[in-house]
Amino acid sequence: MTVEQEEGTDTVDAVCYVYGVVPADAGLSGGLKGTRGGEVFLVEEGDVAAVVSEFLPSGPLGSREDLLAHEGVVSAVAERTTVLPLRFGAVVTTPEAVAEEMLVPHHDWFAKALKDLKGRHEFIVTGTYVEETVLREVLEEQPEVRRLQQSTRDMPEEAAYYDRIRLGELIVQALEGKRQADTEALMEALSPHALAVAPREPKDEDTAADVAFLVDDGDRSRFEREVGELEQSWEGRIRLRLLGPLAPYDFVPQPQEV
Repeated sequence: MTVEQEEGTDTVDAVCYVYGVVPADAGLSGGLKGTRGGEVFLVEEGDVAAVVSEFLPSGPLGSREDLLAHEGVVSAVAERTTVLPLRFGAVVTTPEAVAEEMLVPHHDWFAKALKDLKGRHEFIVTGTYVEETVLREVLEEQPEVRRLQQSTRDMPEEAAYYDRIRLGELIVQALEGKRQADTEALMEALSPHALAVAPREPKDEDTAADVAFLVDDGDRSRFEREVGELEQSWEGRIRLRLLGPLAPYDFVPQPQEV
């Protein structure tokens, strides 16, 4: 596909954006739109197919709209079939190049990974501390934090400058220890109902835990029920959020560079 920029002069070639890989017999929902409005279609090769769309490169990828388009396509496909999602920003020159450069050389690996992940989805469980509760715990458990908090409470800012820095450092250390313990507790509670677990980097200092779980569709109700019970046990201390079912972003094996 080409488009003329000026009549009779230069042309711009469309490029192919790749969202992921699915079984070749997977169907797509009609009218699915992808990056910058391109229609999503399949490039098939043997038993596997790439989920792609074409767009005119009018600027670098990376906007919020581009990212949301990527996530939207992967989510829509994951509702219908098993998908191996690619990292955001995977662009190949043409559909033919997708088949020749990606699907043909890695066909057997893609096919095996799709088979291994069939009937399984990712769930992400994120915990956020209730600030008042966790800070009260830190004060109760850390005598030095309590002493510095009391001694600097009514002091002028300049006079207590270094003590306040030390106080902040101790609170950060205490929260890190709590985060590690609470993440381990969350994984211990939910791992029996999951096939695999992948801890994720905390987004901010209020994060108590952020863990991805690979769950078999047959175990989904038990997993969700266990999340609810854990949320009740942590009520008033940690707020839990369950996201899923999702494409298995954190559980696609990486023995080859694709």
